[in-house]
Amino acid sequence: MADVEMAEDKQLSALMAFRNELLSHEGSVSMFRAQHQDLLTRGACEALAEASPELSAKRRFSRPQLITLWSIGVLILIAALFSFRGVLVGLNAAFILYGLALCLFRLSLVANIIREARPRRIRNTEPLSDDALPLITILCPLYKEEESLPNLLGALDRLDYPREKLDIKIVLEADDEFTRKAAAKACKPGKYDVVIVPEGQPKTKPKACNYALWSARGEYIVIYDAEDRPARDQLRRAAEAFAVLPPTVACLQARLNYYNREASWLTRIFAAEYAYIFDILLPGLTSLGAPLPLGGTSNIFRTEALLAIGGWDPHNVTEDADIGMRLAAKGYTSRMLDTTTLEEATNGLGAWFRQRTRWIKGYMQSWAVHSRYLPKSPAHALTLHLVIGGVIVASLFNPIFWVLYIVWLSGIVDLDWLFPAPLGALATIGFLAGNLILLWLYMLAPMRRRWHDLVPYALTSPAYWVLQMAAGYRAAWQFITSPHYWEKTEHGAGLAHEEIAERDLEAST
Repeated sequence: MADVEMAEDKQLSALMAFRNELLSHEGSVSMFRAQHQDLLTRGACEALAEASPELSAKRRFSRPQLITLWSIGVLILIAALFSFRGVLVGLNAAFILYGLALCLFRLSLVANIIREARPRRIRNTEPLSDDALPLITILCPLYKEEESLPNLLGALDRLDYPREKLDIKIVLEADDEFTRKAAAKACKPGKYDVVIVPEGQPKTKPKACNYALWSARGEYIVIYDAEDRPARDQLRRAAEAFAVLPPTVACLQARLNYYNREASWLTRIFAAEYAYIFDILLPGLTSLGAPLPLGGTSNIFRTEALLAIGGWDPHNVTEDADIGMRLAAKGYTSRMLDTTTLEEATNGLGAWFRQRTRWIKGYMQSWAVHSRYLPKSPAHALTLHLVIGGVIVASLFNPIFWVLYIVWLSGIVDLDWLFPAPLGALATIGFLAGNLILLWLYMLAPMRRRWHDLVPYALTSPAYWVLQMAAGYRAAWQFITSPHYWEKTEHGAGLAHEEIAERDLEAST
């Protein structure tokens, strides 16, 4: 522990010294950053892993975790030598009980909906004058997004926030020639700070954000992706909310959804899923006092809290979910902000499949990292093992259980020994109740946004879940072979605000 603390002090003190010097520096920020490129690059890649290796996904598993996993595997094999069927019944029972726990959690989400018919808002906020508004840094990490850049800049121009109170950083990779050329033409010096991230591994979005983090001048930091179209008053609402919230609230997560949801069956189900996640699941976790697995964009952080935990994990390909858990581990909380950012949903199956692979792989990384220490509370364990862990279990083990359960019910093969009473009854309850509740939530979520046209498509969600299971096995393979590989999500140029349906813009506010 002493070694960890010394590493943390040495690494973070060097970065903090750079930051303090930069904030008082009156010359060119980009030139000053270039002079300290080696420090920033090393900090972006290794600060967290060196300071707190137990909280970094640089390693898949820690040594104690590997010993535990191998021990469990050996015990199962030894038990199977004595009673192979008994071991299978035990594993089946464990899976069924886990499924019932998921059912109870989903029922708690239903209860939260009944209890709070309207979305919970942060209370007692007061409008702030322009002079009273804090400085906010906007990080826009882009890679091969030259077509998206003009509409992104248009979305930023549309924000109802004083321009002099915005520190906008367009964060680009050194090898991204075309986006760099587009930014050189479109991003006026003084209005935008174009940050060039040096080449090196890992080549991930969180590494790029880390590189820009230590030169952020804002009291708060928000992430916007290339295709984001945030509600016009989003930052003003965030500033007003932070003004009345305790300093332990380190992050406000805006709701996310899609403006191109009507493009195909896939985008419609994707939009229903996002409505469930950001309008039901995350608010439900908030009401339970549980950590939030954050979205990858439109999360507004207190800069000092972000610096205190070492920034993002550059080795985690779902740095958003990870940082929500890491904030909670350090005593911070996150809240939902009742405003929406509209994005562009991936419309092709191949692009969706690659994106979903990365998300599930990142959840595997996050679960592995945050299983290295005891949860701070039952609510912390709930997010880790039922939300993050639930995605992993559903992706990898649901196909096996579904096949076994259907074969048992059909009687094609005698599997009564695998589902002895009362296990068979519990399996039926878990299978039917768990899937029906989730299906109902997928239908309810878009209805709460008055997107009634999505409800019939939500009924086809089981087919969507099968696709996720396939992505889960690909994610497991990548977790073993290339855990830090970032599969970029391909997008089009996106829509400008004036091209988005008026009803969607209304829903985004």
